[in-house]
Amino acid sequence: MKRPFLALLLLAFSLFAFGSVSIAQSRSGKVYTVPERQPEFPGGKAALSRYLAETIRVPGSLSRQNYDTGPVSAKFIIDEVGYVHDVRITTKPLDKKTQKSMEAFMMNIIAAIEKMPRWEPGQVDGKRVSVFYTLPIEVTMQ
Repeated sequence: MKRPFLALLLLAFSLFAFGSVSIAQSRSGKVYTVPERQPEFPGGKAALSRYLAETIRVPGSLSRQNYDTGPVSAKFIIDEVGYVHDVRITTKPLDKKTQKSMEAFMMNIIAAIEKMPRWEPGQVDGKRVSVFYTLPIEVTMQ
């Protein structure tokens, strides 16, 4: 019997020029898209991968169909204190056959991300700042 295996790829942000900082404005204030120092999950990227692999469950209907989810990304804000909020999931367009299963999968991802422990916040000029973070997620059915 095939079991779903969740592999997470954490891609570091690539800066095209050192020292560049990008900023956006939200209802709650400034949110950086490219801070000088990125936020960090407690224990680093390996701990983040373990946490998500243990927490996110692929619905059985997706694994039975051996459905290729395609690229899935979680986008969220890590505030200046390290809390995660405003989680959004992006995927490829869904057909009606898999829409319900994918919605359940996306809700699993959102719940896992919202329950994360506090992160070490990003920094600009040595000050803690809110950062918009994108986390690519790769799902491999095994």
